[in-house]
Amino acid sequence: MRIYRLLTGCLLIYLMSFDARANIVLGGTRLIYPGGEREVTLPLSNKGATPALVQSWMDDGATDSTPENSSAPFLIMPPLTRIEGQASQTLRILFNGTALRPDRESLFWLNVLEVPPVPEKSRNKNNLLLAVQSRIKVFYRPATLRSSLHDAAKHLTWQVFGDGAQLKLRCTNTSPLHVSFADIQVKWAGKTLSNTDGNHMVAPGGEAVFELHPQTARLPELKAQGIQFNYINDYGALKTVNAQFD
Repeated sequence: MRIYRLLTGCLLIYLMSFDARANIVLGGTRLIYPGGEREVTLPLSNKGATPALVQSWMDDGATDSTPENSSAPFLIMPPLTRIEGQASQTLRILFNGTALRPDRESLFWLNVLEVPPVPEKSRNKNNLLLAVQSRIKVFYRPATLRSSLHDAAKHLTWQVFGDGAQLKLRCTNTSPLHVSFADIQVKWAGKTLSNTDGNHMVAPGGEAVFELHPQTARLPELKAQGIQFNYINDYGALKTVNAQFD
């Protein structure tokens, strides 16, 4: 047991000597691809002092996707590039014209994989290189859609269900747009139930269920109360909406 703990401690110290922070910074937390546009762009900046090799590809939601097996209908230029330290590069994302639903948004993901270079002084030694992958949402929005994201957020419907130990919120989205949430709060009688897990989203024409914390309230107390949530707009900013339960 003592040997196991010693080895574990040495491994942790060893790993802590490597810097896993990403130097490549993406110029946005999401992208909107308007239907009919030839391309959209995303700037990448290398905030580090050394060059980085960057590989980029799209996927349709498969977290284990690779550039070789991705079936997303987009072309990225350049798919592989070297960005010098303190320099920038612009990714061009082009839609290939594949038929997508014209009555609602389609969701895809952009992957940006950063591979740091081997330090010059360590080229003849064993090295542990940590690749860092960033992944952001890309919303393909058909040109025929006239709905705004703010209108979509305002017209969500909410229901609370469960009992005092397991209260949950059901959100229904009848709009053609995806709505992403940063946080959700239910307030009543000076108390707050919330969901601040982040990265929650309800798809067009879909439903999503969110747990509420802390689990101390009784259902009857919530029936006449309202809800406040922050959704994420097209530019990655938070917008607050107050709503009522159905």
